[in-house]
Amino acid sequence: MNVANAAANATVHAASATVNATVNVANVAMRATLKPLAMVGQALFTSGIGDFDSGMISSDDEDSTVFDVEGEGRSRGVDALTQTLMAKKETRGVNIWRALVLLSLLAAGATTSVFAYKILNDEAQEDFEYSYELFVRTIEDVGAVQIMNGLRGCASLAEQMAANALANNETFPFVTLQDFELLGGHARRLSRLDVLQYTPIVEEADVEEWANYSALNQGWIERSRELATGGDSLLINTVYEGGNINPDIWERGESGSPIRAVNQPLLPIWHISPPPYSPSIINFNMMSELFIQRMFPVVQAASSFGLSEVLDVSRLRSTVVSPDSEWDESGPHSILLVPVFDKLTGAEGRKMSGLIQGVFPWQKYLENLLPNGVEGVMIVLENSCGQAFTYILNGANATYLGEGDLHDSDWNSMKERLVNTGLGFSDFDEVHQEQAASGLVCSYWFNVYPTNQLESQYTSNLPIVVACIVAGTFFLMATTFFMYDRFVRKRNAKVVKAATQSNKIVESLFPSNVRDRLLAEEIEAEKREVEQQQGTQTRLKNYLANDGPAAGDMETDDIMYKTQPIADLFPETSILFADIAGFTAWSSAREPSQVFTLLETVYRAFDEIATRRRVFKVETVGDCYVAATGLPEPRIDHAVAMVRFAKDCMFKMQVLTRTLEVSLGPDTADLAMRMGIHSGPVTAGVLRGERSRFQLFGDTMNTASRMESTGIREHIQISQDTADLLVAAGKNSWIRPREDVVVAKGKGEMQTYFVQVGKSKGSERTGTATASMGDEADVSEVSEVSEEPLEEEVMKPTASAKIARLIDWNVDVLIRLLKTIVAHRRSKGEEKAREAFPSEEDFSRSDGTTVLDEVVEQIALPEFDQAAAKEQMSPDKVALDAATETQLYEYVAAIAAMYRDNPFHNFEHASHVTMSVSKLMSRIVAPSDLDFQSAAAKNAELHDHTYGITSDPLTQFACVLSALIHDVDHTGVPNTQLVKENTRIAAYYGGRSVAEQNSVDVAWDLLFDDHYEKLRQTIYTTKEELQRFRKLVVNSVMATDIMDKELKALRNARWDRAFAEGAMDGYLSTVNRKATIVIEHLIQASDVAHTMQHWHVYLKWNRNFFFECYQAYLDGRAKTDPSLGWYKGEIGFFDFYIIPLAKKLKKCGVFGVSSDEYLNYALTNRQEWENRGQEVVEEMKRAVLSQTNALVKETQEGPLARAAEHNAFTSI
Repeated sequence: MNVANAAANATVHAASATVNATVNVANVAMRATLKPLAMVGQALFTSGIGDFDSGMISSDDEDSTVFDVEGEGRSRGVDALTQTLMAKKETRGVNIWRALVLLSLLAAGATTSVFAYKILNDEAQEDFEYSYELFVRTIEDVGAVQIMNGLRGCASLAEQMAANALANNETFPFVTLQDFELLGGHARRLSRLDVLQYTPIVEEADVEEWANYSALNQGWIERSRELATGGDSLLINTVYEGGNINPDIWERGESGSPIRAVNQPLLPIWHISPPPYSPSIINFNMMSELFIQRMFPVVQAASSFGLSEVLDVSRLRSTVVSPDSEWDESGPHSILLVPVFDKLTGAEGRKMSGLIQGVFPWQKYLENLLPNGVEGVMIVLENSCGQAFTYILNGANATYLGEGDLHDSDWNSMKERLVNTGLGFSDFDEVHQEQAASGLVCSYWFNVYPTNQLESQYTSNLPIVVACIVAGTFFLMATTFFMYDRFVRKRNAKVVKAATQSNKIVESLFPSNVRDRLLAEEIEAEKREVEQQQGTQTRLKNYLANDGPAAGDMETDDIMYKTQPIADLFPETSILFADIAGFTAWSSAREPSQVFTLLETVYRAFDEIATRRRVFKVETVGDCYVAATGLPEPRIDHAVAMVRFAKDCMFKMQVLTRTLEVSLGPDTADLAMRMGIHSGPVTAGVLRGERSRFQLFGDTMNTASRMESTGIREHIQISQDTADLLVAAGKNSWIRPREDVVVAKGKGEMQTYFVQVGKSKGSERTGTATASMGDEADVSEVSEVSEEPLEEEVMKPTASAKIARLIDWNVDVLIRLLKTIVAHRRSKGEEKAREAFPSEEDFSRSDGTTVLDEVVEQIALPEFDQAAAKEQMSPDKVALDAATETQLYEYVAAIAAMYRDNPFHNFEHASHVTMSVSKLMSRIVAPSDLDFQSAAAKNAELHDHTYGITSDPLTQFACVLSALIHDVDHTGVPNTQLVKENTRIAAYYGGRSVAEQNSVDVAWDLLFDDHYEKLRQTIYTTKEELQRFRKLVVNSVMATDIMDKELKALRNARWDRAFAEGAMDGYLSTVNRKATIVIEHLIQASDVAHTMQHWHVYLKWNRNFFFECYQAYLDGRAKTDPSLGWYKGEIGFFDFYIIPLAKKLKKCGVFGVSSDEYLNYALTNRQEWENRGQEVVEEMKRAVLSQTNALVKETQEGPLARAAEHNAFTSI
């Protein structure tokens, strides 16, 4: 478009120059005529006409005068003839140029129209191709993560099968998991498999023994059904077939009827998740299936997974799930085979003893690959077995189109083949690759294509419209020039005639050099004015190019700078304000380094997009990103370019937050952008000074800021001016009016629009939005008191995906601490585990005692080792054994599976507590008034100041692990209710700290499973370390029981004794007591850290805890409605527990500024709750009842009503 304008301007200037030349000649001639005549008249008037009548002229003078006149007349006659000839010649030249200009206008019009069409069309095509490439990379990255998570879940289950066999001293194939649905169901959901089953390898010699074994151990089926119907919404209403299994291994004969299995080796189905609808499927010989016969030797030889061709899985409907269920077996499905070995990973001499087989639904793995709003990306799933299947991706949804490659061949040039999806065989041995090439197993890849639907989102008829407008403009210019030329010629003829009549007098009276000088001065003045106007822009561009003002621009006198300010007005710009919704609440629970990691990662990605889109980044203020188009280089498409930039940033943010959650912890994927755009004039310039900055000023900036602050998360809100520019550019399909009225501060009511980047249920609210919401002003966060329950946002990650990311994050935290333990151990000269490695018996408690009996008043931490401190190596240089990292991941995954699906006491909350412990540990500081001469001196002082906590990595690891396991297997009701119900575990633990003691035993027993031996060898190597580790875990987890009055009194007494002035204990005893009580208060503060963080964080977990308590009330496990005393209860909780606890953190002086931060948030939240708590309670109660009533109505009365209530709370 800019090229078109330039060409048009050049042509118009040429035409104008021609016309102006003619006019200027006439004007100069007229001025040359009129001015001298006026001078002559004035001279005659002042001298007196009578002087000519005085008769003073002599005859000689008269003769000479006559002679001169005649000579001059002849000379002038010759000149007149010459001038006439020259005039004709010039007229002919002017006519030629006139024709050339007219033809040039027409030619320029045609050329410019073509160029305008090509440039706009190429720009749209380039934008389409760039966005398509971005979508392809997103598919590749997200797809690889989803598929690898699926493979990892099955591999983890296979390892757990082997670990269980070793722990129970069982030998394959005679291995049974009575709670298979607990582990298998978790692996199935994590892997997104429809069905997951375990088939052992049964040798011919073991067939009879297997028949007896399977008949005796079929009780796992009933147990799995109980577990499944309690937590799987698909199966919660299933009524299973009764009966016993067929103990003989069987297969189908040619007629389809069961016969005794003959295909070797025998692979009977033993475990299935979800549990089988009919027991008849058990002991079916999978080796009778042709695809298993082909794949089994490949998987066995490669000792790795294999994936079958696409198969018909409709037979599963009658055996695995209820025939009338809504389970969908349509679309391509493959069978995934993962080997189960008789020994753990890394063990020598292990052999394959069975298979984990999963029904692999491609539909699920192709969902959630793209953000909502991106429609029309086609994926052709192909494999090395010669099959192809076509899907169309519309946002997060994947629609199966049919078998074969159904893509439009017109898009072959933009084909992208994605092989890095986790399902190729490039990482396996040659045997596996050869078998894959032969078709015995299948490797898969994606062929990605754009579609006309996707292209239509980036193209329009704008190029044609602009080309026609340009052509019409040039034609009108040519016509106007022709008419204007006619009038000018008539006028010039009259002027020239008048000028000719007075030409003789003018030539004798007016000096030409004076006239030329006057004209030159006028031209010079105009030139100086143009240079002054261009100078500001040039200086401004130089400042931006050189990242600073020139030296001359900084020279000052006593008051002002000597040079003019570097500033200019840009009349056509679009300004973007982009804010991270939820950032303040998120950052309140993070370390400063994590906050900057997020901002640097996100804004670096935005900068790269800005460079690609030719968008000018103005600045970042906190978590707000400001950008502009239309400056410093003006561009006519500034509004379109800015909207495209905003959409790219929105999509990029959604991908980055899910990736960063693994390293930055819980809730990172919930962050989203809120953007606002306004178009108009701005004043841009450099505020010179010690730190010169490029700044934008004007009402446009204020309005753009209001567009952001009144916006909604994951939406781009634009003003009416920006919307008008988009409509004028043919992009009216990009926008939709906002339904409610926006009231912006200083602006009043405004009609605004949303850019179409995907719809979000419940994300819009009716009513009035205000611009005074502040940093967290997305509607879903501000309207804590609303009439409707909050719903899921766009691109909300699925529960299983979020749990997988939380697992990865917890593992990453624990790996860093394990590396610190190993580095510390090496600095002390201790190598790997000793021959007499400590076992569980080294801390076994006496009969009749419980975990609570192990709580001690003080834990002896190691004394400071000066020599080790000097030799301390960086943990980053430590490389853990691969088996250790694998076992740690599997342990954390198993812990996650053991957490129940409670609204509050769940794995996500445990991760939140873990994050708080990590933050407080990282913020432990030495006294600020100490000046350390060396690193060793600093370590020594830090050791003393923190009572030895900082110099013992095992203590830090134990604290973090305790936070992770402290609510394992929590039932969702308080200890008092468990005691009242006289449950088995309440009786076992003597009615005290029931949930906490159970969590310790469950997690500890799992850790001491034989499968995790390598992990234990890394955590501790001596009996003393094991015993200290056990004491730290017990004391930490028991400290989270804040309702036991006796335990609370003992902790308070220990605190008073430890920090009382003039304590009489010995030095070491006092230090260890302080360390113990500080650790207990650290875990206590972390357990309720949400009350000492941002208001929105507190509100989230307070809601979840309310929902959990209300669920217990509706289930008849609580006598009173919790909403009745919730408001006053929270105030009392703050006054008598939270605020005193925060003050203790500050008093102990260990946690630096974090203690002040926690106390300030506690006081602020307490005041906010006092002001708004009653409204919040009413809103929470309405949300619970609304969801529950809606689901109960959709469910049949009777036994199914309770299941509906369960689903209601799960969805909340």
